[in-house]
Amino acid sequence: MANRTTVYSANAITFTLATLGIESGRGPDEFLKIEQQADDFSHGAGLDGEGVWNELLDKYTLLTLTLMQTSAGNGVMWGIHKASMIGGGLPAPVFVKDRKGASLLVGTDALIIKTPDVTYAKEAGTVVWVVGVDPDINVVGGH
Repeated sequence: MANRTTVYSANAITFTLATLGIESGRGPDEFLKIEQQADDFSHGAGLDGEGVWNELLDKYTLLTLTLMQTSAGNGVMWGIHKASMIGGGLPAPVFVKDRKGASLLVGTDALIIKTPDVTYAKEAGTVVWVVGVDPDINVVGGH
């Protein structure tokens, strides 16, 4: 069996919304979470025990982007959100790519769900942006 060694870098993750990249000011720990909201399949059974798998086509996904409170990316995200609200809910393309691996998410109709909560404290905190999308492509690959 061959040994495999890789080098992980959070800086190799590209995140763009409305073609604007957020490449700095990422949160101190987890800065991007991708969560499909519904299962791909469900299972049902009849009274006699015959089973059936149901394919569920709802691929709605939440992207949670955590930025440092001081990040210029917050202004970018707010500007995208404000423009969308002024336009009555204009969707924008979203693109997430692991440049050192095969993971990829592409969606043409993403929206920021709401203006994030902000706190002020002794030290700078984080701002959490939630983006909803029905992705056209969502590949979970290695880094």
